[in-house]
Amino acid sequence: MIKTLKRRFIIFTMAAVSCLLLFIVLAINSLNWMMLERESNAVLKTLVDADGAFHKMDFDRPPPPFSHQLDMDRMHASRFFLVRSDLTGNVIDVNIEQISAIDQETAKEYARRVIKEGKESGRIDGYKFAVKSLGSIQLMLFMDTSKQRESFRMVLFASTAIALLCWVILLVIVILLSGKVIRPVLVGMEKQKQFITNAGHEMKTPLAIIQSNNDTMALLHGENKYNGHIRNQTKRLNVLMSNLLTLAKLDEEIPLPTESVNISEATKELLTVYMEEAQARNLRFHMQIEPDLFIQSNKDSFRQLLTILLDNALKYTPDGGYIHLSLVRDGRSVRLTEENTCDPSLEPDPERLFERFYRGDAARTQKKESSGYGVGLSAARAICENFGGKLNAEYSSAESIRFTARF
Repeated sequence: MIKTLKRRFIIFTMAAVSCLLLFIVLAINSLNWMMLERESNAVLKTLVDADGAFHKMDFDRPPPPFSHQLDMDRMHASRFFLVRSDLTGNVIDVNIEQISAIDQETAKEYARRVIKEGKESGRIDGYKFAVKSLGSIQLMLFMDTSKQRESFRMVLFASTAIALLCWVILLVIVILLSGKVIRPVLVGMEKQKQFITNAGHEMKTPLAIIQSNNDTMALLHGENKYNGHIRNQTKRLNVLMSNLLTLAKLDEEIPLPTESVNISEATKELLTVYMEEAQARNLRFHMQIEPDLFIQSNKDSFRQLLTILLDNALKYTPDGGYIHLSLVRDGRSVRLTEENTCDPSLEPDPERLFERFYRGDAARTQKKESSGYGVGLSAARAICENFGGKLNAEYSSAESIRFTARF
């Protein structure tokens, strides 16, 4: 339990930290990219407005938000080339004085691609371009954005590295502090489990005495309805104590002794009593038990799991309904299925039936003396999970519920 709680605390904490760091990295790099884009757009607009000539440039206009004021030094540092063509697309002039990575033919090829696309601005192979009409001539200016990409990659690498370093540091801190953080929770849980265990053992003796005295009174004075009520209620309390003790034991993660159990035979041994009771209530009881199915488990715990499912089915299956139990091999696993008639309107979500002390409306009224306390299915799922299995519930139809356990 301690290791499980610490692991969950560390996972949840680091998941929150990861989301926060991811948001910070994305925010920083998104803002950085937006600023670089605005600055490059401002440089490109200044170059296009001046037809690529430095002496025509105007630096009096205010810079875009979050951008630096442009000056002649910044403009001379920009790398670009110009291509002039007529309206039919014939290249007239190429100017590559401000860039060394482009030759005349490459510049003409870029110009032909822009003319073919018919766009006035955009990107092409790492270059931003803009087209300006000068009467019968159109000017195409291509600006290199490699510095912008390099700057963005540097900030991205630095922010990611810092975020990863912070994540590792926080992971170490969370691991070191996790024990202190969950200690109060563990203390409370230990007290609760100890209380349940002690109360369960203390109540066993009084219940046994009550049952014994009740049977003695029935023998001396004859059976009456009061004896029946006492007997039924003591049975219910005995089942409750058994389930609570099972939950407390499994919560403590005490390993139970396991062996190779023939669950086919263990299931058949329990079915006789339940089939007789189902027949007495005019219930249709069907079973499908595949022979010689073995799992590594605890025989008593498996019998308790099966008892809980069948008891639950008999309690809440209306007269004239049906109960179907199957135990079959399903690939590499073994599937135990219990399906019975029920009223699904009592609880739209069948998974809530596994909550401890949860019962549907009909059970809360306790009109049936056999109704439970809402602990049995919780114990059944805990038993199943303790041996690496899963227990789920679903409505197989509008009037039936199915419990499926896989081992």
